[in-house]
Amino acid sequence: YPLFQRGGPQLRIFRPNFFMLAVRPGVPQPEDTVQFRVSMEMTKLDIRNYLERIYNVPVAAVRTRIQYGANNKRNHRNQRVKKPDYKVAYVQL
Repeated sequence: YPLFQRGGPQLRIFRPNFFMLAVRPGVPQPEDTVQFRVSMEMTKLDIRNYLERIYNVPVAAVRTRIQYGANNKRNHRNQRVKKPDYKVAYVQL
């Protein structure tokens, strides 16, 4: 990212290098709760700021957990194959 650009300064918008994927919950959740699959590096404060500043959604509470990947598959060499872990966030609006 160069500090100087020919032609003068331009408007720069910094987007976070995170992702948030809205998923359907496996068990029933309250009406005001949404479940997201987020990147492992995101904290609760990052999730709150992401939704409030980019999407202008008021957030009441954020709960997170780490879901461990399944470990029951085997490949063609009969070696165990583990799916990657991921973080799940429950956002109360």
